[in-house]
Amino acid sequence: MSKNPLPQQLLCASLLIMLGQAPAEAAKPAGPPIQSASCPAELPDPRAPVPTSSFGPAEARDGKVHIVADEADAQMGESATFRGNVEFLRNDLRLFADEATYSQRHNNLSASGHLFFQRDGGETLRAPSLQYDLNTDRIRADQAKFSILEPKARGEAKRFFVDSRNVLHFESVRFTTCPPGRDDWFLRTSRLTLDKNTETGTARHAVFEFSAFGLPHVPIFYTPYLSFPLTNEPRSGFLAPHIGDTSKSGFFIAAPYYFYLAPNYDLTFTPHYMSKRGVQWSGDFRYLGQGLDGRFLVEYLPNDQGTGTDREKLIFLHNQRLSPTWSTTADIEWVSDNNYFIDLGSTAGLSSSSRTHLPRSLRFDYGGEVWRFMARGSTFQTIDANIGLAEQPYQRLPQLVLSADLPSGPNRLHYSFYSEWVNFYRSGLTGATVPLPDRVYSPYGQRVDVFPNISLPWRTPYFYFTPKVGYRHTTWRLDHNEQGQSVGTELITLPDATPTRGLPVYSLDSGLTFERDSRWGSNTLTQTLEPRLFYVRIPYRDQDQLPLFDSAIPDFNFYNFFRENRFVGADRVGDANQFTAAVTSRFLSQDSGTELVRISLGQLKSLDDQRVNWPVLPAGTTTPATSDLIGELYARLGEPWYLRSALQWDDKRHETRKANLYLTYRPASDRTINLGFRYLDTPLSTTENDRQFDLSSQWPLTPAWTGFARWNYSVQDQRSIFAYLGVEYSNCCWGVRLGARHRIHSDGSQENSMHFQLMLGGISTSYDRDPDSPLKVNRFIFD
Repeated sequence: MSKNPLPQQLLCASLLIMLGQAPAEAAKPAGPPIQSASCPAELPDPRAPVPTSSFGPAEARDGKVHIVADEADAQMGESATFRGNVEFLRNDLRLFADEATYSQRHNNLSASGHLFFQRDGGETLRAPSLQYDLNTDRIRADQAKFSILEPKARGEAKRFFVDSRNVLHFESVRFTTCPPGRDDWFLRTSRLTLDKNTETGTARHAVFEFSAFGLPHVPIFYTPYLSFPLTNEPRSGFLAPHIGDTSKSGFFIAAPYYFYLAPNYDLTFTPHYMSKRGVQWSGDFRYLGQGLDGRFLVEYLPNDQGTGTDREKLIFLHNQRLSPTWSTTADIEWVSDNNYFIDLGSTAGLSSSSRTHLPRSLRFDYGGEVWRFMARGSTFQTIDANIGLAEQPYQRLPQLVLSADLPSGPNRLHYSFYSEWVNFYRSGLTGATVPLPDRVYSPYGQRVDVFPNISLPWRTPYFYFTPKVGYRHTTWRLDHNEQGQSVGTELITLPDATPTRGLPVYSLDSGLTFERDSRWGSNTLTQTLEPRLFYVRIPYRDQDQLPLFDSAIPDFNFYNFFRENRFVGADRVGDANQFTAAVTSRFLSQDSGTELVRISLGQLKSLDDQRVNWPVLPAGTTTPATSDLIGELYARLGEPWYLRSALQWDDKRHETRKANLYLTYRPASDRTINLGFRYLDTPLSTTENDRQFDLSSQWPLTPAWTGFARWNYSVQDQRSIFAYLGVEYSNCCWGVRLGARHRIHSDGSQENSMHFQLMLGGISTSYDRDPDSPLKVNRFIFD
């Protein structure tokens, strides 16, 4: 046997953290409580049933002492003894016993024999004897079996006390929050205190006893101190730990401690031990105010044993509404090195390991009825070493956008205006030019882009027709751009330092909507036929010598068929004399109006050669007169079945360029099966076609067991890109999740990991859903 077998490490470490403290997490985004098909959403009341009372509601509220019994023996002014079916009532305290003695001189009560005690505060008690001081409201009982309502818990105690401050004290306690009939775990403590004033429970010298699947209870762990909340209100303390083992970081355990600072802000401090790297410290501060919210996260790993360097991460997010029209947003992320997410991201969520750029932006917005204004400064941190300096995005320091939409009524002229001024900057390339084939461009500079336009939208319930005309004027001022530069022995003339470009833009958008009744089996449907014709006319301007700051070609999909400019960004405006013809048909339920099926098909026809094609193709290359066909399909195939698909078809070469197909079977919220296929053909690339299969599922295996799985396979690479297999056991008393995953990172490295979580019902309410749950990949993507 190995010296430290992993299952023992996982279990012992989890218990160590779980028993330290376990607060409720109502103020944080909490996961769902431990439940299964055999566990109701509302746990049963653990208190014993109350015997039938002889008193009504009026007596329970009058503040007097009421006693009934089969017989009584009293001495006036001294004491009274009651025997047989004794019931004592005073305000919210009710007591049933075989015998009771009430002392008028000392104003106290002693009871014994089949004793049952209840308070409206939520406690019930069974004990052989009890003493109650009516002057101080102090209560004492021995050999008591108790149950409480908040939290729903029960147990046994050698001694039980209630003091004048409404605080419950127990000595030599056996305590659990499991519902009746489920004694899977217990805490044996020398002393237990439940303070209703602070809504906090504390235990001293607690031994955790655990039993699973019918095995005997075994002492697992001892802690000198334990604290937990009595309600679902947030309390400071340890949260459920994250435990596992990865091939990059080794065995790890993260023990988050939650500081409840105020109802509107909190702090989670997390020491994170990794056997191959050391201890990482993390602080996550969140705040919420009137019209504002934000988050500040810092991670620090001193002297990473894998790299020998300190490694840090910073996230700052802030949103604030300054007035009804003004708001501000900050989004800042930073890491100390390019491999931070690859090396350390897997223990906190694998999705971050594929990121290539981190944003840093500060933005102010104004939104009025007509005018809108945006001021933003934004930069990026590139964390992909394969992206060269000349390919990294430009920094915008700053960017100013001013736009306007004048209100207009039906079938009236609509005036719109858009303008932008940006100062582009790229660190490392200032004061130099970048040579390109036959030309050079300045690495940074300023750009002003103005686009006023007028449209006349005509619309009826079955027809719309919108002609539009505008003029787009763009000018640049390029810094550090001289008129000549020597490259080798050849003198190259550089572009103009202040180029301009002006282009008129004409467009016409029109469409019809036809409806008819249809049937699908026994269902009565409404079928629509929605043809659409979109025309764009933009004359050609030679733009090869213009700078290239942020232009790119967007994804070719159905939505982008109806763009006036086929480029993103203002550095390039594509020449166009083209029609887009498209048609959409929908099947709608006449009973609910739900869209059951949607089919769309479209194609673009260019009447002239498109000559503005930089930056993707060499200068002078023309594009086909007719675009590929784009089709999209969405369908509800009966209640649990859903289908979504997209296709890009080259009708000239009779080849598929892009395709995806996703089929989902989801009969209930807790069970789903997703089957997906993606295909991408890149004719300009020498690589093979990229084909990927994606299969994922979450399914209850039994009322208490749930299985999770996901598999993403690349046919081109002939290997699994991502694989996950996990299982979760949950009942009303405790829950556990165990998962293993395999991933190929963006740098080509592989990582295998295993994760473990344990939760005790009623003590730890935070049970985070796994970030790779198939329910979170129920997306349909076409890019």
